[in-house]
Amino acid sequence: MKSYDELRRLALAWRGLADSPGERAALVTIVHTSGSTFRRVGAAMLVRADGSIVNPLAGGCPQRAIVERSLQVMASGELAYAAYNAEQGLDVLLEAGCGGELEVAIEPLAPVVPSFVDELDAILATSKPFQIVTHFPASPAMAPPTRTCTPLPVDGFAATCDNVESERLDGGTRLIETFDAPVSLVVAGACHEAVELAALAARMGWRGIVVDTSAYRLAQVALDLTGWQALEARPENLAATVRLDGSTALVSMTHNLDLDIAYLRAGAAFGAFYLGALGSQRRARTIASAVPAAALRVPAGLDIGSNTSREIGLAIVAEIMATRHKRDGQALSHTGRPIH
Repeated sequence: MKSYDELRRLALAWRGLADSPGERAALVTIVHTSGSTFRRVGAAMLVRADGSIVNPLAGGCPQRAIVERSLQVMASGELAYAAYNAEQGLDVLLEAGCGGELEVAIEPLAPVVPSFVDELDAILATSKPFQIVTHFPASPAMAPPTRTCTPLPVDGFAATCDNVESERLDGGTRLIETFDAPVSLVVAGACHEAVELAALAARMGWRGIVVDTSAYRLAQVALDLTGWQALEARPENLAATVRLDGSTALVSMTHNLDLDIAYLRAGAAFGAFYLGALGSQRRARTIASAVPAAALRVPAGLDIGSNTSREIGLAIVAEIMATRHKRDGQALSHTGRPIH
């Protein structure tokens, strides 16, 4: 499965081929897996003729072997499938410590921008749920893979997180990737902690906004992040200024109890899936009594021993991600369940 950030990088790199006539590239997509593997079905990597890559699938032996096969596909100009498992003597997964099996489709990319990339860019700009359906032919000699990108209606959309399905058909494989709307992070309070939180969220590919009741404080915030804004907005007009819905995570760090409560209430009123605030356990009890919402997390963040502003931001981003994917945030070594 690809993330929003990976989709954007792939689309940008695909467009870059048209700007460099003669440059060759291949797109590698995981179409089937069994057992423990380094990435899920749907994950994709673009390989250039010089061996450089966009969206690495994994480190070590598997990736090196896949890149080498991709260079062969560029030379032949034909779609190829490659399986990596012990039975076939391709034990690169075992060497990497995974032990599972996977199959990848490797397709040569023409130096033109397909309509699919235009469709993808348009949908990514809407911040709404969508679905990508890819048909991989049974034989490399058949037609090349085809892709469609379709927006999904917001009303009645039942997915709680991203999902992927891979179906083997007589005519090949159909890959269905369903993407929920991307996380929209609203940070209330123009402060150093807000900047650190926004910077970490931006690295995840999330977009968002820092709001404050003071234009002066906002002017002191250096927020040079793609897809982020800093705007003046009071709690009572927050919904008219920013996106507030089921894909919104709102973190209030105004260092003012009444303001924190007001911002959190605004987020709760519009169904934000995550509501967080800083503070002690005593402060948390006061906020919880004023904002009785299941999405409330105070003190915000996972218990990882955070001390600095950046560490606190990391703990909060991790908790938002765990909440989004309905995980409890405990150590993987204690879960006893598959990672993906």
